[in-house]
Order: sequence, then structure tokens, then C-alpha cells
Amino acid sequence: MKNFFMKKSDKQKFELFKLIVFSKNGVSVNTLAEKSELSLNLIYRKLKELNDDLTEIFSPEDVCIIKNDIFLSVLIDNCTNISLVIDSVRLFYIQQSHEYLIFHSVFSNYFYSVEALSQEINLSVAQTYKSLNTINKALGYFDVKLIFNDDNLQSNFQGSEINIRLFLFYYYWSVFKGVVWPFRKSLSYLQDIDVAIYDVSESQRGRLKYFQTLSIWRILYRNKLVDIAPDFLAVIQLLNSIHPIKFSVGLNIPEEALIQEECYFGFLCRLFIYNSDTHAQKLETATAFIQSDLPISKSCTFILDRVYAAYAIEPKHEDYLFAYYSLLLALTSITYLSIDNTDLFENDQNISELGTDYADFPQMEVELSELAQQLFSEAPYLSELKSKGFFTYMVYLFYFFIDNSKQSQKLKIFIQYSKNHISVAEIKRSLASFFSSESIAFVDDPHRSDILISDCYERDCPNENFFYFDNPVNTNEWQALISFISTKLYKNVFYKQL
Repeated sequence: MKNFFMKKSDKQKFELFKLIVFSKNGVSVNTLAEKSELSLNLIYRKLKELNDDLTEIFSPEDVCIIKNDIFLSVLIDNCTNISLVIDSVRLFYIQQSHEYLIFHSVFSNYFYSVEALSQEINLSVAQTYKSLNTINKALGYFDVKLIFNDDNLQSNFQGSEINIRLFLFYYYWSVFKGVVWPFRKSLSYLQDIDVAIYDVSESQRGRLKYFQTLSIWRILYRNKLVDIAPDFLAVIQLLNSIHPIKFSVGLNIPEEALIQEECYFGFLCRLFIYNSDTHAQKLETATAFIQSDLPISKSCTFILDRVYAAYAIEPKHEDYLFAYYSLLLALTSITYLSIDNTDLFENDQNISELGTDYADFPQMEVELSELAQQLFSEAPYLSELKSKGFFTYMVYLFYFFIDNSKQSQKLKIFIQYSKNHISVAEIKRSLASFFSSESIAFVDDPHRSDILISDCYERDCPNENFFYFDNPVNTNEWQALISFISTKLYKNVFYKQL
């Protein structure tokens, strides 16, 4: 979540921390000043504050900043995961903000006025109002807001339960990311109860627990149930039929309400957590929708077929089904969850950000944007695509569909070695073991090669396609060769022109 409720000063320290962490061989203060666009005096002050903060978050034996000559680096104990370190520092700075303090309070309690809230959190009324404006801007992306004038609701959240639930799922993971268990003691028993999805990573398992806990809290402790429109329910019921995702805790609510709750829970799990369904389950789900008469199925088929036709692509059946499943989730979100939280993303999702070094991505973005506008205006049962966030995501999705179906050209390699008769075969065998046969191919004609590997001067080969390989028993040369080929493959595989 982009700079979510983090003070300007803390944002600067967090960005400096990441610059130091990700510097391979350390980074100088001058480089930090250049990359952060901060003055040297401010950099030195921020570094001292950052050091103090790190000692508050971690034991000095686990994480600390060290200086070697003029270079700064972060020393992390081998038993401490770098993701945990970064997310812990990020959470620490988020928790210093007034916005976090307000959220933490209104999640647990009801306040009849802004003045009552400001007294509870020991913040001036003026500052509380200012922070509430920031909060409501973020909540507005989910069509939710905080209010303080409706005693009948006994809740400061105003909005439909499906939107409130969506926001809570998004907020809790974006802020806490599994670093801590952020719920009240009465919900601590849920920390040990897994959602019955098994092919997931530890972070995904933790995220599922977050989602289940938030649902249970809203249902049992706040007496709030989702109310799903019949056409939306028909979609998410079918989505939850191949691989039903259910709560692992019994709920004493009517059967009809339980169906809605579990179907919506399953939909949000699939939306946020990639491995909620296995690959095979995704293909089976896509098949079920293709065979159904649901309006969204017809829209999905129309758009996907037209995207492939626009670029004269005949996808493999499995690729088509996977693309259908991915598009189905997107269209369901666009149709039934009218939100646009693009401004909260940490990273830009526009493919034009990839530039023009290897392929003309800005031009591709223009083409795909025009295609998306056209298809949504022509597709049955869909409205014009107005949301900036969904529009950007659809362009990104279209690019994936096309790129995934286009075959990458193999990197053709010619090898010459003058010192013996066996090293050429050894180099070929080693490279074939390391790289996929779909990625590289060995050729006997040097003029047909993309890369020429040799220990001699090769007159007509440009430097960018030549690798000098002198000693086959030198590990540094092997590492350099692997890196050279990987760089070439990176350009071939990841930057295909549509």
C-alpha cells in the first residue's frame, strides 16, 4: 500500500533503509543523498534516527547498520528473514502515524463524536479532523467512510458490508503483512485455526487466517452479514463450486446467510491469494463457466476471443482456460465491486513503465488501451470501463494473455574452443543442463548464432554478442558466462514485442 499513513519524516527514513538494504556492496552517504534527493545534513540526521529506530525494533545482534570505510550496509543475522526485517520496519513507521492510531481505535470501539475520539487518542480535535480527511480519502476508494453522527448504527463505518469487508481484507494485510497477530485477545484462538487450503506458502496461510478472523469478527462480534445481489451470488457460487472454500469455524447463522458469507469469502480469497485454487482447479472452474449460461461468462468469452483474434493468436487450450479464469476474476470485480484503489498501490502497474530499451512498451500500452475501450463498449452485459485502476489492470492482463501465448525465440549459441577437443562438448552439456531446451539451441554455423563463445579472436562477431571463454576449470568464468547468457535471455523472454 503506497505510503499508507506514514509521516513524511518516517517515509524518508524507510526509503533510506531500503536503499541501504538493497545495495549489494554497501552504499555511500553521497549516493544516498543523490538517490533520495535529500541534503547531506538531513541524510546524517535521518541515519542517526534510523539507527535509534532499529534498536527499538530489533536486537542489535539481529539487525544493525554498519559502516565499512565510506560504505553503509545493513547487517542481518542469518536466522532473520529479510522480508520480516523490511516489513517490521515498515509497520513500525506506519504505527507512528495519527491515521493508524485512529484506525486502531475505531476498529475496536464506537465513538459518538470526533471530540470523543480525539480525547481517547490524546490528539487535538483539529489534528483528528485533518487525519480523518486522509483516512476518508483512502476509504473512499472502497466506497466506505468514517462517520460520527449515527447512534443507531453503533459503528463508525458507513458503507455496504461487502465493501467494508473488502477494505478490511485489503487494509489488514497491506499494513501488517503477517508480521504480528493484529487482533484482540478474544480472537487469539483463531490464530491456530487454518483455512482448509493446503497448497499455499506460509505467508498465504497467514493471510487466510487474517481473512477468516476478520470475517468471524464482523459476523459474530459485530453482527454484520454480507448481502449479495442474486446475479453476483450466482457468479461466486459457481466460482466456489469446484473447490469450495469454507470457514474452519462453525457459525450459528441461517443457511442462506452462510452460503453468501462463504461464497464471498472464497471470492475475496481467490482475488487476493493466487494459490487459493490449484492450477488444475482454475482450469476446471474456467470450463464450468464456459459451459454455463451466466451473462459474465458470455462477456468473458467475447473479450478473450477478441483479444486473441486481434493479434492472430491461437492459444493452447490450457493457456486459454487459465486466461479465462484470470479474466473472470477481473470482470467479476469490475462488475460487482465498483472500487478503484489504484492510488494506494506501491508500484505503478502501467506497462509503459518498462520503457523502450528492448521493446516499445508505451506504444503497446496505447494499442491495448484502445482495444480495451473498444471491447468494453461492444461486450455484452458490460458497461464502459471508466475506472482508472481497472482500466490499467485490463491492459496489463491483455498484455499477459498475448505475451504468454507468443513463443520466445531460442537463443542460438555457437561454441569454439581451441585448446582441446573436449571442452566444447563440456560447455554444451553444462549449458544444456542449466538452461531450458526451450530457451537455447546450439548451432554449427557461427553466422546463424546470437551468441558466439570462443577463446580466440572472431573477426566478424560484434562485442555485444561475443563471450571470451578462456579456462573451463575456472569457476569465475563459468559464473560470468551464465550471467552473460541470462542477460541475453532476459531480453528475449521478458521483452517480446506484440
